[in-house]
Amino acid sequence: MYVRSRIYRAKKILDALSSDSKLRILKRLLRSPASATDLANEFGLTLPAITSHLRDLEEAGLIRIIEKRRGRGRPAKLYALTRKRITLEIDLEVLLELPDEESLEELVNEYVRKKVREGGLRKVTIRDVMDTLGVSRAVAAVVAERLSSDPRPLIEAIADRVMEHLNGEKTTVELTKELNIDRWWVSKAVELLNEEGMVEVKAGRVKRLA
Repeated sequence: MYVRSRIYRAKKILDALSSDSKLRILKRLLRSPASATDLANEFGLTLPAITSHLRDLEEAGLIRIIEKRRGRGRPAKLYALTRKRITLEIDLEVLLELPDEESLEELVNEYVRKKVREGGLRKVTIRDVMDTLGVSRAVAAVVAERLSSDPRPLIEAIADRVMEHLNGEKTTVELTKELNIDRWWVSKAVELLNEEGMVEVKAGRVKRLA
């Protein structure tokens, strides 16, 4: 996990330092912590745009989330710098082998498609990504790290498959066997569908509503 994170985060740090928008956010957080809404208002950007930048900076290990109470109610989620000094030791041969953002998204989507459509999804590991996509260890490490930090593409794809197989009612165990996907992933997909009002879950049974 350490090697995987080191490769991915080094790339993320370099990407962040070459982005004017991300540099502006870092400079702002150098003064004091701020929420995503605070930053969106200050920079005149949409909340989704700011959230995307913050997610990249968090994945790079440059910022972290802290909570601070603002009167009564739930604590506000604020972002702060992780540290003010960073040191990078980069293997250029490995770094230059890594895919750009667009290519990385294509690889992630291909992995999701193959593992969800063909079945056999268990834990996302570097070895499994290498075998599934036929890529090098360095590239597989970045794909695995992306899915580890943001598993939603996998969960959404599995949710679509659950809906395809769900006629009437079924248990998560039945869905797991039919899809040939680890039960943990199927449960996460069912949770998402339940939140979206697509299914109803009672006593371990999943009922299609839409």
